[in-house]
Formats: sequence, structure tokens, C-alpha cells
Amino acid sequence: MPNYYRISDPSDVRDLGDQVAAWVAAENPKANDWAVQPEAPSVDAVWTDGAWIVPPAPTFTPEQWVSQHMSPLQVAALSEFRLALMQANKPLGPNMTGLKGWLETMMAESINSTPRTFSAPPCSYEAAASEAVAGLQS
Repeated sequence: MPNYYRISDPSDVRDLGDQVAAWVAAENPKANDWAVQPEAPSVDAVWTDGAWIVPPAPTFTPEQWVSQHMSPLQVAALSEFRLALMQANKPLGPNMTGLKGWLETMMAESINSTPRTFSAPPCSYEAAASEAVAGLQS
């Protein structure tokens, strides 16, 4: 059953079940003060004043965004893995290649420190590091 909100006070949201249908059938004027609350457009939407409000996506500087996904030590380790693979004449695997490209993009984006949204890395640090270690051991 949908929730209903009171038109005269949109903060009053209730599960009225079949009550509204009964009011309509009985031509009770109470039915005119209730409307079906639409489905929430996203899980983080908030019902306010008769409408769903979706908060804006969080924004980050490039440095903040990278730090959301890996530590400085992990970034340095990926660089060392890349160098070790190159020295051993081993190819970078798809995870290492993808993460290397993402980090290069983030470094280029760091020229502009305005907070904004960025794409997520193509894989986790753990996936890329595991792939690099396996490549070095082969």
C-alpha cells in the first residue's frame, strides 16, 4: 500500500491503507486532503514539504578522492609494482593497467583543486597488487 501525505500539511505522512478509498466511496471531504506519496527517487532522498529532495552528490578534490580509495603507501606500492614488472619484462595486467590510467587521470585533474565528482577506480588496490605479485612470480 502506498503512503499518503496530507495536502494541507505535507509533513504528515501516513499509511492509511484502504481508508482513502472508503472516504472517496462515501464522498467524505477528508479524501480531498490526502494524496499518494510518490516513490522515493533514491535511498538517500528526504521527504520535505510535499516533495522528495535528493541531496547532491558529494564532491572532492582529486587528492581527497584518491584518498577515499587508497592510502599514500598503497599509491607508492603500485608505482613500485609497476617498475618491478617493467624491469622483469613482465606485462601489466588489466587491473594494474586500469588503476595506473585512473591514477594518471587523477594526477592530471589535480591541477584544478576545485571540488567535484570523479569516476571510481576500475578496481581495488588489493586486486591490482595481487595481480602484480602473481605477474612477478610467473
